[in-house]
Amino acid sequence: MKLSNQQRKKLWNALMDAFPTKSSLEQLLSLELDRNLDAIAGGNNLQDIVFNLIKTAEAQGWIDELIFGAKEFNFSNPLLIAITQELSISTSSETPSVSKQKITNNNRINYQDFQILVDDNTIRASSEQGEVSDEFRLNMNEIKLALKLVESKQTNKDLLKAVGGKLYHALFPNQINARFHATMAGAASNNQSVRLRLIFQSPELAALPWEFLYDEGTNTFLANNTQTVLSRYVDVPLLKREIKGASLPLKVLLVISSPSNLPQLDATSEENLIREALAKHIEAGQVELDILQIATIRNINQKLREKPYNVFHFIGHGEFKDNKGYIDLVDNNGKAKSLDDESFANLFLGNNNLGLVILNSCKGATISSNQAFAGTAPNLVRRGIPAVIAMQYSILDDTAKIFADEFYRTLALGYPVDAAVQTTRNAISIEVGLEQCDFATPVLYMRAKDGIILNGL
Repeated sequence: MKLSNQQRKKLWNALMDAFPTKSSLEQLLSLELDRNLDAIAGGNNLQDIVFNLIKTAEAQGWIDELIFGAKEFNFSNPLLIAITQELSISTSSETPSVSKQKITNNNRINYQDFQILVDDNTIRASSEQGEVSDEFRLNMNEIKLALKLVESKQTNKDLLKAVGGKLYHALFPNQINARFHATMAGAASNNQSVRLRLIFQSPELAALPWEFLYDEGTNTFLANNTQTVLSRYVDVPLLKREIKGASLPLKVLLVISSPSNLPQLDATSEENLIREALAKHIEAGQVELDILQIATIRNINQKLREKPYNVFHFIGHGEFKDNKGYIDLVDNNGKAKSLDDESFANLFLGNNNLGLVILNSCKGATISSNQAFAGTAPNLVRRGIPAVIAMQYSILDDTAKIFADEFYRTLALGYPVDAAVQTTRNAISIEVGLEQCDFATPVLYMRAKDGIILNGL
C-alpha cells in the first residue's frame, strides 16, 4: 500500500494520539507485530520515531500490518478507527477484544479482553470500553513478609485473602477497578467471559504471585473465577506464533524424570490419570499420548525428533538457585542431571510444532526479581514456546493428580489453554480448599492470543 501525504499525516496523528509514549509504542510493535522498535525507527523524540516508523513500514511493505496492529491494540481510538476505515483495511467482523473459541458440539465461549500493563509506576488498562491509566502503589516490604508465610505453607483463608486483596488494590486502583467491573458486567450481560492478560515490565513485580488476586467486593479470587481467564504475558521480540488448532491427532509427550538419588514422585499415578482423562480421545484417534520414563537428554532429543509433538508435559523435580531455574533430568546412571533454564529451553529450540509445555516440577515457574527471564517458564516463552504452564510453589502429588485430571479433560473438550487452566484452578480450590496456596500454584505464561491447541473434537 502506498499512502498519500495526507494519509501519512493522518496516520502519524493517529499513532501519536493512540500511543503517547515510546513505551506504549514499543508494546504495540512487540505484542502485535513482534518487531523491535529501536531496530526499526530511531529518533530524538516521539514525533521523529513515529515518522520513521511509518516511513520504514511503508518502504518494507508492512504498513497494512502496522495499521491493523495499532487498531487491534487500541481499538477504541477514534483517529485509528478513521484512518482504518479510510484505507479500507479489513479487520475482523467482530470487535477485536471479543474472540470466539471453538468448543465441542459447535458451542462457543466469547471473551472480552482486559489487558493490564504495568510499566514503572504506571498502570495502563485496555478493554472494549477504551484505555484508562492510574498510578501503581504497593508496599513491597509488607507483601514480602506475608509471602514468606505462604512459601512456608503457613497459610489460611484469611491470610491468602489479605495477600490477594493487597495485590488487587495495587493492580486495580479506583478507575481501573471501575472499568474492570464494567467490563465484567458487560460480558455477563452478553453471556461472555473476560480474558485478563497481565504484562509486567519490572522483574520484581513479575515475580509476585498475581494468581492470588482477590476481589473483596465479589469475594472471589480472580485466578479461579471461571468468569475470567487469567494469564501472564511475556514481552519478547520474536516472530508471532499463535497456538492454532493442531491437526488431529493432538500429540502429547509425557516425560517422567525420577532420578534415583532424589525423592520419588508418584509419577505412575499421574500417568494413569492423564491416560484416563484422554482415554476417549485416544481411543477415537484424536489424541496420541507417548510416555518417556528414562528422561536423559539424548532420549528427549530423539523423542522430539520422532514426531511433531504439540504438548510436552514434564513431571519431575526442579529448583531455583543463584537466580536461575534448574530442571532435573537423569544421567546414564539414573541419577539427577540438572539443566539450567537456558539449557533446558535449548531442547525445544527451532521446534515450531510445540504449542504448550507443562512443568510439574517443584519450582518450575519461579522468576528471579533480578532478571525477568531467570525462571524456567519465562525462558521457554522467550525461546518461542507459545504457552507454558508451570508451578510457582512446590506441588504435592495429590494436587498434581487433580491438575492432570481436570486440565486434560477440559483441554480434550476443545477449550483454549487459558480457560482450561482457569477451570483447573477452580477444581483445585474446591478439592484442596482455599486455605492452601495450591489453587494459585499453576501459572500460565502465554504470548499467543488464541489459546486453542486442540480443535475439531
